[in-house]
Amino acid sequence: LSHNLRNELDTRNLGIRNGDRVKVMRGDRKGAEGIVNQTDRENERIFIDGVEKEAVDGSVHQIPLRPSNVQIVSLNLSDENRLDKYEVSDFEAIKVDDEEVEEALEEDDEEEMMQQLQGGESGAHEQFEEDEDEPETEDGQTEDQEDQTEDDEPESAEDSELEDSEDSVNYDEAVSGTVSEAKDEISDMEDPDFEALLRPSSQVRTAKP
Repeated sequence: LSHNLRNELDTRNLGIRNGDRVKVMRGDRKGAEGIVNQTDRENERIFIDGVEKEAVDGSVHQIPLRPSNVQIVSLNLSDENRLDKYEVSDFEAIKVDDEEVEEALEEDDEEEMMQQLQGGESGAHEQFEEDEDEPETEDGQTEDQEDQTEDDEPESAEDSELEDSEDSVNYDEAVSGTVSEAKDEISDMEDPDFEALLRPSSQVRTAKP
């Protein structure tokens, strides 16, 4: 508490409430003064109207401060029972103007609403960009998924029969017109190369009379 409040209340400490006017006594913002418009009891931090910093993206945010680093200058007495246990002779000398309190708290509500709106727009924009990265086909699949589906499709019976037919034709051509020696050589091969055996007719060996 300030010296004035100590003398008036005959105490050195009092809990900080929203609407109290405080002065920063330590840290980078030493000397700054304003009205408390938000208290974070879980993390033991307070926020003062006008004590702000600018982020890299240009947005402005209030700076969280430790209650031990500030001094109460005047009190928000909207709660008439707040000082019941103290003998106060001059309330006007220690209270914050009601209009000033309302203005500070309204500004905090507006700032919080704007931050929520900005956060929602940012999230929607990120989702939109993700959707653009992977365009979908008419059936809802992405191009990568569609390619994978095509690769996984089994061979049709027609394709299988075509391959078997080609192998059979190659074999017939390999053995047709060859002598018994060539047939013996083919039968001795573990994995005969039928394509290598396909030669022009001029190179096919003929049987000796």
